[in-house]
Amino acid sequence: MNYVEVAIPFFILAMALEFLYGRFAGRQTYRLNDTVNSLQLGVLSRLVDLLKLGFAGIVFGALVKWLGVPQWSMDSAWQWVVAFVAYDFCYYWKHRFGHEWRILWASHVAHHQSEEFNLSTALRQAGTDYIGFVFYIPLFLAGIPAAVVVTVGSLNLIYQFWVHTEHIRRLGPLEWILITPSNHRVHHARNPLYIDRNYGGVFILWDRLFGTFQDELPDVPCEYGITHGLKSWNPLWANVHFWWETARIAWRTRRWRDKLRIWFMRPGWFPEDIAAEFEAKYANAAPPGKFDPPAAGFSKGYVFAQFWLLTAGSLWLLGAAEDLPRSFVLLAFGWFCASFYVQGQWLEGGPAGRWLEWSPLALPLCVALAGPLSWPAVSTTLLTVLAVYAGISMLVLVVERFAAPAPLTSA
Repeated sequence: MNYVEVAIPFFILAMALEFLYGRFAGRQTYRLNDTVNSLQLGVLSRLVDLLKLGFAGIVFGALVKWLGVPQWSMDSAWQWVVAFVAYDFCYYWKHRFGHEWRILWASHVAHHQSEEFNLSTALRQAGTDYIGFVFYIPLFLAGIPAAVVVTVGSLNLIYQFWVHTEHIRRLGPLEWILITPSNHRVHHARNPLYIDRNYGGVFILWDRLFGTFQDELPDVPCEYGITHGLKSWNPLWANVHFWWETARIAWRTRRWRDKLRIWFMRPGWFPEDIAAEFEAKYANAAPPGKFDPPAAGFSKGYVFAQFWLLTAGSLWLLGAAEDLPRSFVLLAFGWFCASFYVQGQWLEGGPAGRWLEWSPLALPLCVALAGPLSWPAVSTTLLTVLAVYAGISMLVLVVERFAAPAPLTSA
C-alpha cells in the first residue's frame, strides 16, 4: 500500500500547525511565494503519474520472471523490518548518486531549490525521476514482493516529511542513529562545509559508515537552496532547468567522450574546452540573498486561493482518471501545468501573470461548453463545476481590474 496518499491531509495539517507555531514563536520559516512554489512541484510530481510514463514496474516484473526469483512470504515481522532497512540502504545510494551524477541531480535538484526550510520543502518533489528506480533492483532480486517495496518505500518517504523543520533542534542520542531535523538541515544547506552530506532517508548510520556524515555546527548556520539559485517561481522551469543546462553543455563541448561523460559527472564538473565559461557563469550566479521579488497583495491572495482550488482538483483527477476519457485527462494535465506556470508569473510581480491568467480560465469554460459533444462520458456536474469556477475567477479579475492597485510587497 502507498501510504503517502493517505498521509496528504496530515501533511497539510502539519504545515498549518508549523506556520502557526512560527507566528507564535516569532520565528516564521514560511514565505507565501516559496511555499506555493514548493507545493506546486509536489502536486506536479503526482500529476505526472497521469502520463503513465513509468516503466519501473515493467523492468522489475520482467527481471523477476526471467530470473525465476522466489518471492518472500512476508508472514513475519522480521521480514518487514529487513525490507524496511534494506530499502533505506538502497535509498542512501540512490540519494548519494543523485548528488554525484548530473543525470540524477537533474531530477533531484528540484527538491533542493527552496531557500527556506519547512515542512512544505518536504513536498517539493521532482516530476522527472525515471532513472532512480534502478537502485531498488536488488530488493526485487532478493525476492521482496513489489507490494512490500512500495509499502516500505512510502513509509520511508513519510518519515522524511517531519525532518524538514527548523523548529526542532537537537534530539540527543537519536542523532547517532536516525535522520533528524538537525541532520537533514545539513543536507539541504548550500554552505561549502555542508554540501553533499547526510544522504540517509531514515538512518544516519549509512552516512557514518560510508564517510558522508556532517554534524550541524552551532557557529555555521545553514543557508538553504542551490549554490547558483533558481531565481524563478516557474515550477515547470524548476523541473527542467538542469536538464536543459546539461544538454547545452553536451552540445557545446567538442569531444564526443565529454558529451557522454558530462551526464555522469558531478554537477560542478565541466569539460575542459568550456570549463572557464561555465565556471564563471556559476560564480556570477551565486545568490547574494533570497529570491523574493515584490508582488501585490491581490496577486498573493489570488494565487494562494487558486493554488488550493487546483490542488483539490488535481487530487480528484488522480482518483478519477481511470473513469475519464484519455484525451480529457491529458488536456487536464496540460491545463494544470499552464495554470501553475501562470501562478509563478503572478508571484514574480510582473504584469504577465494578470494577462496570461485569462487563457487558463477560458479553457475550462470552453470545455464546459463543448464537453457534452466532445466528451459525452464526462458528467454534467463536472462540466458545471468547471464553468462556475471559470466564471467566478473571471469576475474576480474584472472587479480587481477596476479597483485601486495595491502596493507591491514582499511575498
